[in-house]
Amino acid sequence: MIEFIEKEPQRDDSPFTGGCNMYPTYMVKDGKEYFMFNRRDPDDKWRLEQNEARKKQLLENGGKFFRFHGFYDDPFTMLAEVIERQHHFTEPSEMYYASLEESGFVDFHGNRKEVSAAFFYRIYDPEMAAKIRRTADLINEGRWDDPELVNIKAQYKPETAQF
Repeated sequence: MIEFIEKEPQRDDSPFTGGCNMYPTYMVKDGKEYFMFNRRDPDDKWRLEQNEARKKQLLENGGKFFRFHGFYDDPFTMLAEVIERQHHFTEPSEMYYASLEESGFVDFHGNRKEVSAAFFYRIYDPEMAAKIRRTADLINEGRWDDPELVNIKAQYKPETAQF
């Protein structure tokens, strides 16, 4: 079972946020808390809707991941399209942030060189995070014919590119 909780707010009076309360929002899965994001109050309606969409995505995939932004909901569909078009990442050495051991999640984010398509996923599942890292490493090495990349491309068949 997955549920979502908010913790006590902290005041943020930085000039970037314009003064707001930040509510740390967590996913609780199997009795363990996983940080998701900070909900701002006040905030724009569209941002609150994005937060709800992230929660919905976690419920739909068993708490494995959610998308902060990017064209594709699923990171493997995005990776399949990268493989299909033999694209590259702009900063391969900076694609991962945090660690599952320390924070309970890995952020997989970056931008694609050829189409300037930014992406950002928060991954909570260790197997998924490892598979994403292996796939991205093979892409970064340009090993387009590697069986793992061929399998990702076949399994996730990206829709016609919209870029």
